[in-house]
Amino acid sequence: MIQRGVVTAQMRAKLVTAAVAAMLSACVATACGAPKSATSSSPSPSPPAPAKPSSPIALTILDGGGDLKGGGQAAIDAFVKANPDLVSGVTYQTAAATDVTGKIKAQQLGGSVSISLVVGGPDVFGAAQAQHALLQQLPAQASSLPELSAIQDSGRAAYQAMSDGYGVLINYDQNGPFVDYNAATVKAADVPTTPQALLDWAKAHPGRFAYADPDNSGSGRAFIEALPYMLGDSNPADPVNGWSKTWAYLEQLGHYIHSYPTSSTILAQQFGTGQLDVIPTVISHDISFRKSSTYPANTGIALFADQNWISDGHYAMIPAGVDAQTLYVDLKLESYLVSAQAQALRLTTGVLTTAAQDVTIENSGPAATAFVQKWGRPDFYPTALAKGTVRTPLMPANLTQAFSLWQRNVGSKVGG
Repeated sequence: MIQRGVVTAQMRAKLVTAAVAAMLSACVATACGAPKSATSSSPSPSPPAPAKPSSPIALTILDGGGDLKGGGQAAIDAFVKANPDLVSGVTYQTAAATDVTGKIKAQQLGGSVSISLVVGGPDVFGAAQAQHALLQQLPAQASSLPELSAIQDSGRAAYQAMSDGYGVLINYDQNGPFVDYNAATVKAADVPTTPQALLDWAKAHPGRFAYADPDNSGSGRAFIEALPYMLGDSNPADPVNGWSKTWAYLEQLGHYIHSYPTSSTILAQQFGTGQLDVIPTVISHDISFRKSSTYPANTGIALFADQNWISDGHYAMIPAGVDAQTLYVDLKLESYLVSAQAQALRLTTGVLTTAAQDVTIENSGPAATAFVQKWGRPDFYPTALAKGTVRTPLMPANLTQAFSLWQRNVGSKVGG
């Protein structure tokens, strides 16, 4: 990448970044996650009208959720190859979800936005939108995008609606949670598939069940978000006032858990080496960890009796402050990313569903079919995905509250 500016400009950029980081840290400390928080910056000005560039432009794509590895980069590369008149090249960047907003705001406060497009999940979207770092694409840019209602069923449409128009859904996964178990030590008939059965099993087998810290684990997050539905809590969308049964259950379950791994990867390693016998999981983990041989190939799998799927997905988001030419290309790129051709590229990366309801394993070519036949449990998932109820995850601000409550009331009392 070409280095621009001089020493004083670099120093100024560092100071801006530090100021933004301090501002965001203060925001987190005071739980200001809502879009109308008093500490949020003022709304960004109206975006320019998209204008086709007269010559190809360079794009910078920032990934805050692992989307590039999930077929996103392959799709973007295909777009670039097919549109040499629009794009001269792409620089890919990755960042932790918690760092994305700071990177965008530093550029915005510096008066020059070089990040063209951001991809990531609701955690990325929530923090960035709360700080007015994103351009609201819908309905303002609807004429430049496909008709999303034509490719989204109710589950996908609900996930799209979570973004309030600040993102375009480009990856969708029915996700989980469900149960993976060690078939060498746990009989299929003994697998716990209700919250009470899981509690009883954990009590009888202390230290043999665990889930990872929800703040850094998709499977841990899905597990705690599904429990309010399975336990009949008063308001599954409100972890503060509506999860009384869930918090009581998790505290009780914690008596029989020896540790909460800090990530899904560590949980998978513990399970794969026989330290754990039963864990909650999600589709991408069940597939990818067996493919990598982290899990035994014969790992057992079971749905919960009252199966609630907490869906997952990624959005494409445009930073406020991009110029008219970048906006034009971004909208063309997003339109391609939801196309059947681009969505099919995701079906060999560990997911079984796409952001376009009509793009399926059956119509996405031999590579997708072969992948699923080898790793996608064709004797389980087609039936399993048709069962249960699909739920949208918590809104970002509520999810942050859930993480805080979990750490305070559950995670800090491991084995207690």
